Amino acid sequence: MPSELNVMAAGGARREQGPGWIALIPALVTLGVTLYRIQRPSYNRDEAATLLAVHRSFPELLRMLGNTDVVHGAYYALMWVITRLAGSSEFATRFPSAVGMAVAAGGVTLIGRRLISGRAGLAGGLVFAVLPSVTWYAGIAREYAIVTALATVASYLFLRVLDAGGTRWRWPVAYGAALAAMGLGNFFSLLIIPAHAVTLTAWARNNRGVARRVVVGWLSAAAVAVAVVSPVIVAGYAQRYQIQWIKWQGMRGVVGLTELVGTPPEFFMLAAVTVGGLLTSAARGRSVLRADWPGRLLALALPWLLVPGALLFAVSLVHPVYTFRYIVFCIPALALLAGAALTALSRAVGPPALGWVVAAAALALIAGAGMPTQIGERGPAGRDYSIRGADQIVARSAHPGDALLNLSYWPMSQGGGVERLLEAPYSFGLARLHDVSRGAAPVPSASPGGTFAPEAVIRQRLATVTRLWVASWNYRQPPGVASWSRTPEKYLHSLGFTRSRTWHLHRVWLWLYIRHPGATSGLG
Repeated sequence: MPSELNVMAAGGARREQGPGWIALIPALVTLGVTLYRIQRPSYNRDEAATLLAVHRSFPELLRMLGNTDVVHGAYYALMWVITRLAGSSEFATRFPSAVGMAVAAGGVTLIGRRLISGRAGLAGGLVFAVLPSVTWYAGIAREYAIVTALATVASYLFLRVLDAGGTRWRWPVAYGAALAAMGLGNFFSLLIIPAHAVTLTAWARNNRGVARRVVVGWLSAAAVAVAVVSPVIVAGYAQRYQIQWIKWQGMRGVVGLTELVGTPPEFFMLAAVTVGGLLTSAARGRSVLRADWPGRLLALALPWLLVPGALLFAVSLVHPVYTFRYIVFCIPALALLAGAALTALSRAVGPPALGWVVAAAALALIAGAGMPTQIGERGPAGRDYSIRGADQIVARSAHPGDALLNLSYWPMSQGGGVERLLEAPYSFGLARLHDVSRGAAPVPSASPGGTFAPEAVIRQRLATVTRLWVASWNYRQPPGVASWSRTPEKYLHSLGFTRSRTWHLHRVWLWLYIRHPGATSGLG
């Protein structure tokens, strides 16, 4: 076996293959891919929550976090600064996520370079760059891309902890800092710690002489990180009503793991290339298999890929907490395996030049399979909601004195807490209407979008309205909210309104109701 692929003896540093600057190539490719038309899709519901959080003073933001969304607190604090420096455009608010995924691509490259070779690291970073899932999370103003970047940084530093053999404390300190930053970004990402524990167990079997020193350093770093994040964990647990919308998914959740790549066809193309590379190496003999797929790679990538999701599934048997967004930070592990596969395929064909052609062709297959999704993600509804489209319709068609009935309920607790997000992202349409459904404003109520007024108040406000816009996330509202909001047609008809027009945009409904002269208001 080539010496470059041997694992060094206990306490020795592993020699990295290829120049470190190659990490810039996937990073820049990822940045270019993800920034392309990043501003075109409308803001979605989650991004609306981000905007509502940061469009208040910092003390007001802290007060809101005491009631809700503390799990996103560190990200909101970052975006509070960024929006004051760069504004609140789609490009400005999404740019940090694109940078996060670019950093993650560079991290994948450095990890692959350390575990296998520079070629494998480069291949893994480029695979990461073309995944539709990466483009998606690089293009929304939420913390998941930044957490993914921190996961690659933490995993690289974890490898340095192992290779230092407990002789250099700077690596455990840096590793602990990265873990703490991850946890503050989203404490579910601390599930990478048990994944690294599995890796550490496998490493310790072959490095018994220094295992104790390394384990002590690793445990210390992990414990400090958990301690730093623990106040957020405690506060987040107190706000657990916010995730009551998560339901047990069973096999649908398992199938949903294909989202690590994109749609199922895209996932299966990547899986086919990866399995093909593994089988190619196996067919060439055990020594080649070990060279192309070193134990250190599998010991890091497989737990990173599988353990966080498995733990969330296990907890969900008691209380549903699994949703894909909480394991986005596992995507780099899949890219590492795919990079090893591309390198194995390239080595199997003989001449280096031909090998590069084979690897490029396999990468093109992966990118091509995801192209329809990549194109769709750059459309006006590329982030699942057409809020901007609804705002544009209102801006074009509204008359002076028009009112709004906001039905954008998203139940957050059995006590009736809700999110009012539909009016938040844009200021040229819905936000300019008089919202008869609004109760307390966001800042006084210390909530993301304020509260809903009581039904009696809404009825009184509607008494003087002749043109009413009704907006909703969905045509039918879920159980647990006011009956009038689940059946707006019947309710408004009883007040003398007649539906004039209907618009159904992507996951957003918009209606225009008219009360004609002489119609009864229904108020007696």
